[in-house]
Amino acid sequence: MAKSNKCDWCGVEVLEDDGYRLIQPKRNLGATFCRLEHVVPWLMQKDDWHIWNNVQVPENVSPLDARTGTELDEDALYLIHHRGDARISDGFADKDGVLAWAKAGGRYST
Repeated sequence: MAKSNKCDWCGVEVLEDDGYRLIQPKRNLGATFCRLEHVVPWLMQKDDWHIWNNVQVPENVSPLDARTGTELDEDALYLIHHRGDARISDGFADKDGVLAWAKAGGRYST
């Protein structure tokens, strides 16, 4: 999978073992972010995807939407947090779901 090494919002360098990747496997699309907070303005204002090669649904991701708990279909989006060797993935039915989840602070929001 070809990946950008710069944040698609602010342009800062993002290492392979850091940051977030937002992907849409069905369309081979992806975007890179240095911080979760950069997903929000990018989806609201820019939403300029890159074509990546061989985008796959992340391993060990739940088949349910991280926000709603509904089953994901083939149009799902996945936000993958890269933390060292770990990959923490969450799936969403659509961009609005990713946006709401990121605005709320992500996986560990209260």
